[in-house]
Amino acid sequence: MDKVLVVGGRTTGLMMASELARRGIPVRCIDKSPGIDPHVRANLLHSRTLEILQGLGLDEKVTLGSVAEIGFVFYRNGERVGESPHAPIDSPFPYGMSQSQAHTEATLESHLETLGGKVERDVSLTALIQDDAGVNVTLQHGGGGEETARYQWVIACDGAHSTVRHHLDEAFPGDADDIPYVLGDVLIDGDEDLEPDKGHVFFHDDGVLFAFTRLPENRHFLVASLAQEAGTDGEPTLEQLQTIVSQRAGASLRLRDPHWLGFFRINYRLVPRYRQDRIFLAGDAAHIHSLLAGQGMNTGIQDAHNLAWKLAQAVRGSASADLLDTYEAERRIVAAEVIETTRKITQVMESYAELPPGDRETFISHLYTPDAARLDAARHLQEVDLDYSASPLSVSPADIFQSGPGPGLRAPDATDLVYNGQPTSLFRLPADDQFRLFFFCGASDGPAVEAVRKAADAARDLARWLKPYIVAAEETGSAFPGHAVIIDQKRNMHRIYGADLPCIYLVRPDGYVAYRSSDLASAGTYFEQTGLTVG
Repeated sequence: MDKVLVVGGRTTGLMMASELARRGIPVRCIDKSPGIDPHVRANLLHSRTLEILQGLGLDEKVTLGSVAEIGFVFYRNGERVGESPHAPIDSPFPYGMSQSQAHTEATLESHLETLGGKVERDVSLTALIQDDAGVNVTLQHGGGGEETARYQWVIACDGAHSTVRHHLDEAFPGDADDIPYVLGDVLIDGDEDLEPDKGHVFFHDDGVLFAFTRLPENRHFLVASLAQEAGTDGEPTLEQLQTIVSQRAGASLRLRDPHWLGFFRINYRLVPRYRQDRIFLAGDAAHIHSLLAGQGMNTGIQDAHNLAWKLAQAVRGSASADLLDTYEAERRIVAAEVIETTRKITQVMESYAELPPGDRETFISHLYTPDAARLDAARHLQEVDLDYSASPLSVSPADIFQSGPGPGLRAPDATDLVYNGQPTSLFRLPADDQFRLFFFCGASDGPAVEAVRKAADAARDLARWLKPYIVAAEETGSAFPGHAVIIDQKRNMHRIYGADLPCIYLVRPDGYVAYRSSDLASAGTYFEQTGLTVG
């Protein structure tokens, strides 16, 4: 019997199901739709999401035909007034990539299938009741058949109108933006000046228009604000959207071949709880916000990436119950911040039309990110600065590190490494189901060899939880027979992790630092302090 039911087969659900399947957890994924939805509203993969996909070997597939988004161009009443470039961040993916959500979903679904899983289409959840040992569900099949089944765990990845959330009677508090929007996925003739590697923002006396390239076919995703009192019943026409585009961006842009058109009202909502006993909420089922800044799909994928390794340990019986509670502790605060950030961005953009004419030039000038703040802004936008330091899973001993990522921060990449005789980078190491324990030999390998070897030998007692790696210079790499050794050819990894002296870093399965110490034998202490089961 499958241990886990994932309800929802879009990006969040696909990541959730595939990460469980990769860990050998029996999982079933259902979706009420007949197939991948071509009505794309998410066309940007952020750097942190791409790093995660790289660790799964999916980065080349998911970015095929994509374009890096390197900045924004601003227009006022159809006239180009300037642009604000993004700063490239320290990542294998220095910029976010514009890509069709349908392509991303197809890549993840294919990945799930290679792991022996699949998405069961035309299957809807109609009822669920949980008890101390599991969850009973009723499923309706598209052909008319009804099925009852039982699972240990259920994960709701079924979107903003989550059926699971409604059956749980879970509140979804928040509010709606006063401004309605019209959306469109179209081809544009005369778009030669709309560079595909930039987002284009057209400010006009009557509102704002956003134009984002989404591939393939060089299609455009258009988002336009409407008057507060505008009617939004039914569906918009291409002619209505064309009128707005001609007015705000210029008559030279001619729309055609709409894949879809729709009205939309932004909501800002966040569930009070991400977990009710054996049922979890993830992605849009737990949080919704403005689509500006492209955070939604990425936040959902990272919800799943955070929860999957924890749930896998729980299914195996090798984790304390408290481990599952860290999912909400870590991810709900991220969603709250995303809601606040996207609300501010949206309200700023919407305010232009309400400003007196004399204030509009000042408004435009304030949109440009100062050079001093550009890198921090880019890191935040690309979601590489998430901070889990307040999590119960982040343990900071009294050691003083002069540099390097502390517990709770993303473990950064390092290049110019050799592993198993092959050149690689840290993010390209095989994806592990365990914590990674890195033993750094320090700036001068020689004196540390024996101490590192003894500590690495002792770490084998924690094999269920972690995989140890020794990080050493080329001249001493052969001194650790029987161990996984990373040759740090140019000492890049030592430098990035502030490992001037011998030390250890414990990195979680989702790529965040859990613990670091100059005490090479202290990894077991981490598991004792966090209450995680070992052995």
